[in-house]
Amino acid sequence: MRKYCAGAIQRHLHADVTKHVKNKMSSPAAPPKTTPSRQTPTTAATTSTPQASTSSSIALQTIVAPSPSPRRASAPQTVLAGLGGTPPSSKRRRTEPVTKTGVGYNIGFIGSGNMARALVEGMLGSGQVLAGTVMASATRESSENLKKMKALGVSTTTHNRDVILNSDVIVLAIKPHQVLGIMTEIQAMFSDFQSRAQPHTSSPKSWRPLIVSVASSVSIADIEEKTEISWSMGASSVSGHLPVIRSLPTIASSVRAGITAYCRGKFCNEADVKPFVTLFSLCGPVEDVPEKYLDAITSVSGSGLAFAAVGLEGMADGAVLSGIPRHMALKFSAHAVMSAARLVLEKGIGPANIKDSVCSPGGTTIYGIQKLEAKGTRGAYMDAVLAATERAKQLKPK
Repeated sequence: MRKYCAGAIQRHLHADVTKHVKNKMSSPAAPPKTTPSRQTPTTAATTSTPQASTSSSIALQTIVAPSPSPRRASAPQTVLAGLGGTPPSSKRRRTEPVTKTGVGYNIGFIGSGNMARALVEGMLGSGQVLAGTVMASATRESSENLKKMKALGVSTTTHNRDVILNSDVIVLAIKPHQVLGIMTEIQAMFSDFQSRAQPHTSSPKSWRPLIVSVASSVSIADIEEKTEISWSMGASSVSGHLPVIRSLPTIASSVRAGITAYCRGKFCNEADVKPFVTLFSLCGPVEDVPEKYLDAITSVSGSGLAFAAVGLEGMADGAVLSGIPRHMALKFSAHAVMSAARLVLEKGIGPANIKDSVCSPGGTTIYGIQKLEAKGTRGAYMDAVLAATERAKQLKPK
């Protein structure tokens, strides 16, 4: 009897255990807790909650969250980096995010001619300026100059307003007689500064785009007459001026081999000069000079490229006359001019010393120099610079 009872109890316990195991196996497993995709992937151990504590054991489960999908960086607002504020615009242009190599300024060109394009090519070629931060305007959409700008990948427009309202630095790359008319347009747009004030600023003056003129002959004083703006602050009225820089870049800026002379206006402080130096130095050295020298510098720096090119062409023609193929003649003549320039700039050797070091007694070079002197070449170059300087003075707006 005792053996029978023990066997019955054992069979009953076995049946209960079997039933319990089947129930556990047939019951659906709770879905694992997932981790939001924006979180960093982690390995977490699940813990029992008060409701789930009836189980006699705690199961450890490893959950690996899926890797977050890469998010595309959104383009920033056109914030005036370094100058403060965000201007309103009826036509907001796309700006690319500033990278570690981006200078962080939006630059706009009123005018899309040779000088504007040379500066854009140099800045983009430096790798420090992004095409999405550059805008240029022209009077006609069909303009060949505007088409060339588009080919560089920059934003283009036929409305100066778009350039003015979307730029930290506004470059007046136009003819001298057009400058004051454009400045009147800019002045009218800035006269109502109240709508351009940011809520967190005490004054809309925090938005001060820099005006840079690359036109010859137009003085800073003439430009500054058109930069006075006024705005309302409550019951009072405040006035001020936009900062102005007059500069003389060259078309060699396109290959980052130019030199830019500049001078600042009386309303232009160090913070205003910074974006100019940052951008224009990407195209070659920049030199702060007194304004009284700019007309002569125009003749020797800007026009001087043409004067040097005439001399280079004459040398190449002489080489062709001597039997050298044209492409070889141009290459060797160009290197001769470049080599002389580098000796002056990098070694500090004067032009006369270069001449003397090459001219050996009775040699080929001194015979050539004698012909140049007989033709008055030195005096012709002097006359060319003087004539260009006088013409620069004549082009000043009346």
